[in-house]
Amino acid sequence: MQLIAKALLSQRLVELVARRQKLSTSPGLALVWVGEDKQTATYIRAKQAMAKKLDCHFFLHHFPTASQQQLESMLDGLNRRQDIDGIVLQLPLPKSLDTEALIQKVNPIKDIDNLSGNSPYDSPTPSSIMALLSYHQIAIKDLKTVVLGMGKLVGGPLAKVFAANNWPLTVIAKQAKSQAENIRQHDLLISATGVRGLVAPEMVHQEMVVVDGSGLDVDVKTIEPLVKKITPTKGAIGPLTVSFLFENLLTAAIRKS
Repeated sequence: MQLIAKALLSQRLVELVARRQKLSTSPGLALVWVGEDKQTATYIRAKQAMAKKLDCHFFLHHFPTASQQQLESMLDGLNRRQDIDGIVLQLPLPKSLDTEALIQKVNPIKDIDNLSGNSPYDSPTPSSIMALLSYHQIAIKDLKTVVLGMGKLVGGPLAKVFAANNWPLTVIAKQAKSQAENIRQHDLLISATGVRGLVAPEMVHQEMVVVDGSGLDVDVKTIEPLVKKITPTKGAIGPLTVSFLFENLLTAAIRKS
């Protein structure tokens, strides 16, 4: 059974439109992207589409390649701009760049992705995962959960949420393929490594719930017959993440107004 998000997404869009109507000016989102990755381009188009639905300004700064100094100067400028309420530094960045230094350059008030972990907003992807599970009446607190990956967008902030709520959690940051039997001992598997097809049949069982936090980790056709519930390849975590990102953007704009 797939964890469909269509109704939840519709409900959230209505709520976002209502929040947007409280603002007399259009919120501004600046997105900084370095590279040419096709999947990243798909994510960015989804953000552009949501910006249009909510009548938000969308400023895309796209560079095939860029230097550390160039990006740091750009972020300094975006921090100063009064028409920018949120800044998204699209990850992953090329390995030649100091990602952490660039993240720390973003003003926490404008860090609507909460990449720094110090902004006043909840991280969008963990929020989307919890919202989807709650919508389908899956009680996270009652499940033995394993998270694969400790990235800044999903695994890391998700682990903080579990710790804050005292929910049971196993984190496997590396070498998941060699720990299949350990992974299989859990009720809920959340994978967010960005490694295509990482989740293998020997990691799952018929009563397990599987969530793909990256859109790449799980081959749904292979894994769906082997588990209780699973997120679809498209139409769930990705769009919900965009929804929560724009919730943060609207919150930032309302704070400023």
